[in-house]
Amino acid sequence: MAEQERLTNKERRERARAERKQQEAEAAKKKQRGNMRNGLITFAIVAVVAAVLLQALTGGPESLDGRIELTTSEAAEARDAAGCEMLTEESPLPDRSHVENPSQVNPDQAYTDTRPTHSGPHTAGIHAVIPDANNQINEVSSTHNLEHGTVIVWYDPDQAAGDASDMGVWAEQLNDNGFLRAQAGVGIMTSPYDDPGIASGKAIAFRAWGTAMDCDEWDRDVANSFVIDHFGTRGIGPERTLAQFPDDVLGYSDADSGDTTSDEAPLDEGFEDLDPDDLDDDEVEDIADIDDADGDEDGDADEDED
Repeated sequence: MAEQERLTNKERRERARAERKQQEAEAAKKKQRGNMRNGLITFAIVAVVAAVLLQALTGGPESLDGRIELTTSEAAEARDAAGCEMLTEESPLPDRSHVENPSQVNPDQAYTDTRPTHSGPHTAGIHAVIPDANNQINEVSSTHNLEHGTVIVWYDPDQAAGDASDMGVWAEQLNDNGFLRAQAGVGIMTSPYDDPGIASGKAIAFRAWGTAMDCDEWDRDVANSFVIDHFGTRGIGPERTLAQFPDDVLGYSDADSGDTTSDEAPLDEGFEDLDPDDLDDDEVEDIADIDDADGDEDGDADEDED
């Protein structure tokens, strides 16, 4: 008090002014820190929302709300509207020998029915299951996947570029909900087909072992019906028991599509009574190493990626 009493009025005003400035500076810093904290929170929220939207826009897998169903008449109408033509049905090429390297097969000479092929000689190793390949996958190695029951949808990038994202989402959706068995090379795959190009001139080429259907345009109902009719145990692949069909995921609402019997299409020795649902992934991979009819062994997943 004594010191304060000795201060002149001018000195007291200057001291009070300095104290106000200091308080104002501290208040400004506090406000700045609060604004920064609020900004970071807002940024985090925006980033999460953006990530969700980006996944939706760029082909993140859709969740299933119950079984995907369509009627047989809806499937037929969709095929007609998409300009689909069945080129080969349940008639695989006679040669399905195995080679160690894709370069050992000349596709132009080996795949004499249609391109992309639905069967024929292929690598001993299966191709990695890629639902949405950006670049053309190897035709020789992925033919082995067809033998195991996989469905591959090839597309002309010039005619169907706008549908590539939806095709990938569709394939991922099915794979995520029961169609994928990666160790056995089983699943749904989609890929562009530049070289040599789809032989029919159409935009979309659906392939299962021994079965080829080409369409003028992409349609999910067409794709789903092809999978219902030809994937895994519904098809005629000689090792199709590696690909049990998940009937609770996809099917016709007005028809029961049973599995293909061994009388309708023979199975390789060792695959007749195989139920992969009773095996773990390592056992499935071991089963895939059983000798085929040509005496060669199925190998592990080929390193060919998209």
